[in-house]
Parts: sequence; C-alpha cells; structure tokens
Amino acid sequence: MTPTVWKSMPDSEKPMKPDKLTQFFNRFYLLIFALVFLVFVGLSFLAPVLMHWNMQTPAKLIYSFFFLFCHQLPYRSFFLFGSQAYYPLAEAGINGMLSFEEAVHTYQMRFTEAKAFVGNAEMGYKTALCQRDIAIYLAIALFCILFMLTNYRLPRLHWSLWIILGLIPMALDGFSQLFSSLFPALFTSRESTPALRVLTGGMFGFMTAWFLFPWLHQKIKESSDDANY
Repeated sequence: MTPTVWKSMPDSEKPMKPDKLTQFFNRFYLLIFALVFLVFVGLSFLAPVLMHWNMQTPAKLIYSFFFLFCHQLPYRSFFLFGSQAYYPLAEAGINGMLSFEEAVHTYQMRFTEAKAFVGNAEMGYKTALCQRDIAIYLAIALFCILFMLTNYRLPRLHWSLWIILGLIPMALDGFSQLFSSLFPALFTSRESTPALRVLTGGMFGFMTAWFLFPWLHQKIKESSDDANY
C-alpha cells in the first residue's frame, strides 16, 4: 500500500495500529517461540529430576500433563540417574546395551503398563517426552535462534524440500515401527534406534521451522509496514 493511497483512505478503512502487546510479540516472537520450546523440553527433564529427589506428586503431575502430547513409552525415551541413558527394546538390536525387557525383568509388559512405567532407582527415570519429540522441539528452538542470528535473512525453505528432508524421513522411521507392530503378518518386524529417532525428529523440527518462520516473519513485516503508514 503506497502512502498516497493510504492518505486518501477514510479513517474507518485504515488498518488499526497494533497495540503494545502485539508490537511486543511482533518484535520478539522468535525469541518467545524459542523460549517456549526450550522451557517445554526442560519441563520434560524436570520430571525425572523430581522423581530422583523423591518428589513424586509434582513429578507425576508433569508426566500427566505431557501425556497429552506424547506416548511416553519408556523404551523410546531417555532416562536420567540410571545405569543407561536409554533402554531400547531387544528388537532394536543395539549391542552392549541392556534392553528394556532385561531391565524390567519381564517380556510380557502390556502396552498400557509400559506407558505408565516411569522408572525406578536402578534404571533411573524417564523423561516426560520421548526421544523423537525432544529432538523436534529442540530443533525448532535452534532454528529460531539461527534465524535471529542471521537477521532474518534465511529464505523460506521450499515445500518440496520440507517434504523430502523433513516429513518423509520421520514418517518412514515412525510408521514402519507402527505398521510392523499392527500388521506383523504383512510387514517385517522393526524397532527404530534412539539415534534414528533423534535424527529424523530433529530434521522434521528444523525443516518445519525453516518452512514456517520465514513466511511468518514476512507476514508480520508486511502487517507492521501497513500499520506504520
């Protein structure tokens, strides 16, 4: 919108100037998003810390809250204060690591029991978010910081690259596990590894942020420019 057109418009048709809260968000939105995701991940690590300190009530409240966002399967989560950082299923085939089945001394734990299992003094306690989700949220926060450091100069990632580099790797890794467990007669049994979950989750989070935030920044900039005429 040019200044001439802007000045000729009736006041009722001119865009309203953003209030102070909106101006604050427009200026610091990337920092806000980065902090939100970092705090979100930090809270998921606070749960095992509280369990270790024998503060079970606040820890279980955190686990219950994060249950809304994550499956919280212990064999796909990180552990703190135990003998290992993670306990993969034996099916994952990671040599030199105690499997989840061996750690809990059972091979018949039901799905609901596994989700509710938070750990113990010997194994340590699981984070309230799984390995993949932690990688996704940290990667989004990382892109926000990098985008700020480049002074918002990174061009928006093309949608095809977002699908190829972000969506497809995580979908292949995640859904191959799901389909092999739901339809064992049709698909080869497969369990991913922590390294693959972190890698594909991190790629998805970073590429998604790269696809969205430059677009959002341009929209905010255009809105601010219109309001300042």
